Amino acid sequence: MKINNITKKVCLGATALLAAISFNSCTDKNDWDVDASYDRLFHTTSLSVTPQDDRVGIEFKKMPNTTKYIVEISTDTLNNEVAENANGKSIIKELTSTPDTIYDLQGSTKYYIRMRGLNDEGKTSNWKYLDKYSFKTKSEQIITDVTPGTYTADVAFKAGKQIDAAYIYKDKDSVKQDVTAAEVAAGLVTLRGLKANTSYKVKLWNGDVVRGTYSFKTNEAFPEGYQIITLSENDDINDIMANAENDKIVIVFPQGLNYQTPLDADGKNKVPTIPANIKSVYFWGAAGDNTPTFNVVGAKFDSDTNRGVIRFYNLNLVNKNKKDNYILNISGSNNIEAIEMEKCNISNTRGVIRFQSIKSECKVGKVSINNCVISNIGSYGVINAKDQTKMTLTDISITNTTITGVEAGAIINTKQAKLNITLDHCTIYNSVQTGKSMFDVNKLKDTKVIMSNCLIGPFYAADDTTIKGVSMKGQQDITSTFYTNDMKWNSGYEIGDELSASSTELWEDAAKGDFTIKNALRSQYQNYGDPRWIVVE
Repeated sequence: MKINNITKKVCLGATALLAAISFNSCTDKNDWDVDASYDRLFHTTSLSVTPQDDRVGIEFKKMPNTTKYIVEISTDTLNNEVAENANGKSIIKELTSTPDTIYDLQGSTKYYIRMRGLNDEGKTSNWKYLDKYSFKTKSEQIITDVTPGTYTADVAFKAGKQIDAAYIYKDKDSVKQDVTAAEVAAGLVTLRGLKANTSYKVKLWNGDVVRGTYSFKTNEAFPEGYQIITLSENDDINDIMANAENDKIVIVFPQGLNYQTPLDADGKNKVPTIPANIKSVYFWGAAGDNTPTFNVVGAKFDSDTNRGVIRFYNLNLVNKNKKDNYILNISGSNNIEAIEMEKCNISNTRGVIRFQSIKSECKVGKVSINNCVISNIGSYGVINAKDQTKMTLTDISITNTTITGVEAGAIINTKQAKLNITLDHCTIYNSVQTGKSMFDVNKLKDTKVIMSNCLIGPFYAADDTTIKGVSMKGQQDITSTFYTNDMKWNSGYEIGDELSASSTELWEDAAKGDFTIKNALRSQYQNYGDPRWIVVE
């Protein structure tokens, strides 16, 4: 009994002692201090970026007890030894959502980036960095358009984008032109001191960073020795030519003019008729965004004589529809030095150039078409000189041109001995009737078709029937030219090499006139065909 009592007393005493110790532990102050610098948030565990040209997409993982995230972007190195915005030039942004985007960066530039969290009590996390600490923006294109003149060019760019110089490149040479603050604000700089009809490249710089690149060609200058006459809406173009003081004239169609000849006594539009007193005439569209239109009604000569150059430049050349008239309708026996069409949109006409009723010997030196779009053409095609055996024609050249929707027996139909037909960098689609030939030489064995760097799509009203490339075998010289696999040829009359893609797989929307090469095939084929469809990366 005594032993049990003693045991109970010992246990009660121990319990009381433990309770006292426990009470003192809860009420006494710690013998050490807490370092407040370790009392911080956790930084994000994930940070990634998607660089563009003038911006960067940012994605990160949100963390507990964090209300916003501070992002610092700098062209100088960032690490834990560098204070925030140490160079005074950093971009500092507060983000609250993910993903997000930070703007106003420069293209082709290396940036360092870091992020830390912040809460409403002012606590922060350590900095979080990319694995490689930095990223590089893509090449930038702030240029939106270039409008060439003859000796100048207006370069439009995104207003307010900072640049300090434009460099103008020709071949291996370059010229610097300073850019003013007013030009930056307006988003427009005019390049000066250029040469006429010359190819250039312009680059807009800010410091050592290129912010935009664009290639262009200045307009032609008026030819020397020609009388320059500006046409107005109510003028009679025939009176202008008949009353000219010079036998070589340039008739200028102002920007935006939609010119139709006056009505004759029968209520029909007069035919533009080049009189005997005019040896050379340029029908010239003024430069700018609103290309003038000439409703041509089949321009012709009024008599047989020697002619120089007949040239159509920078115009929309049209008639009413593909059953209506021609652009140039030549009859009689005129010796012509050259017929030229450049930088024109030609459409809605029965034929482009037709030779007919030539009953005595005459000579045409060259017919050339360059940098044009030809569409919705009727049964006489682009050039028709069939049966005109009295005429000598030595050279036909079509370059840098798109031909689409030619509902004819041939794009070119000739019967002139020793004629060379040359096509280079052309895009041809939906042209030539079934069972016909793209180029009909009418059994003349000394006529040759030379074709290079062209792209060809299926012919007009394509079905299970076929066409010939050149009407006579062995009279073609074809290099670096390709046709889509939905183009159907007579066996042995193919032009070029077959692609493994159809027209819908090759072009963005050929049926609607968009012959941009689709991205999947761009690297292989975008340097073929009409260069106007090249995508500038």
